[in-house]
Amino acid sequence: MHEMALMESLVDVLAKEAKKHNIQQVKKVKLIVGQLSHALPDALQFAFSVLRQYPPFSSEAELEIEERETRGRCQSCSAEFAVEDNYLFICPQCGGLAVDIVQGRELQIDYFEGD
Repeated sequence: MHEMALMESLVDVLAKEAKKHNIQQVKKVKLIVGQLSHALPDALQFAFSVLRQYPPFSSEAELEIEERETRGRCQSCSAEFAVEDNYLFICPQCGGLAVDIVQGRELQIDYFEGD
């Protein structure tokens, strides 16, 4: 389960940022998780439930996850669209195959709260 390793990395970032901002206990964390990150929200929640037992978290710390769909923008006609199949990037407007991914790769901390 790579989500545990991902969450451990996120905890390292949180610990450094909390220390930088004089936060002793993190009480809430919001993550943004794009479909193309292939991180499973339920597995991230499980990993968080294990890791929140350790500093810098309070024992009641919460994890909120915002999932982001994959979106593309056609290089030919500039149409922006939701990618229905993560492996077929075809513009529904013009059928173009040159598509830039504009959303869906995210795996980031949006914010955290604490004392």
